[in-house]
Amino acid sequence: MVSVLLKDRNLLFVHIPKTGGGSISRVLRREPDAVVYAVENMVHAKTCVQQLEPRLPKKLSQYQTVAFVRNPWDWAVSGFLHVTQNQPAYQNPPTFKAFLIGDWRGADWSAYPEKFANPKAYVAYHTQITQWDHLCANSNRSKVKTVCKYERLQKDVRRHLNILSPLPKVNRSDRDHYSRYYDETLIQIVADRNSDLIDTYGYDFKREGDH
Repeated sequence: MVSVLLKDRNLLFVHIPKTGGGSISRVLRREPDAVVYAVENMVHAKTCVQQLEPRLPKKLSQYQTVAFVRNPWDWAVSGFLHVTQNQPAYQNPPTFKAFLIGDWRGADWSAYPEKFANPKAYVAYHTQITQWDHLCANSNRSKVKTVCKYERLQKDVRRHLNILSPLPKVNRSDRDHYSRYYDETLIQIVADRNSDLIDTYGYDFKREGDH
């Protein structure tokens, strides 16, 4: 995960995992005034804000900050597949249902990014810290000023980050529509875990083909 500061614009992109941030940061880091803040040697999973704040020249509140969030049911599936497919942290991955209920701590394989000191931190950062936690850290409100939606990614990067060309596609998982991974119990687990995000940004669970 790479957050990017554009010094000349006093603009800071805060990268929440699995919200298109890999594509965004790949474009922003090409700017001549870009300062890159990659996750480094994370032993225990910290939120985006927690790992960024100590490294910034100024207080987070002094920047124009932008981040993206994603439908939490979709986000949960994307995070699960990322840690079991793209950068596998499991020799024998749990099912999605077992993973959501709590069988995520068994990560033990060594094929995870060097930015994480151990696979448990890698898994927790992508899946167990909620998007709301990433935005708020230890607060009850977002520390990021402009929160956009992954579901309108191309439109919002144009408007808020001045990225005019199509974004490159990175870290994509081989998957079905997110609704196919859920039963009623799992739908409610995600709803309970992400109630603040759902209430604030108006997300709901949609079946494939719903509008």
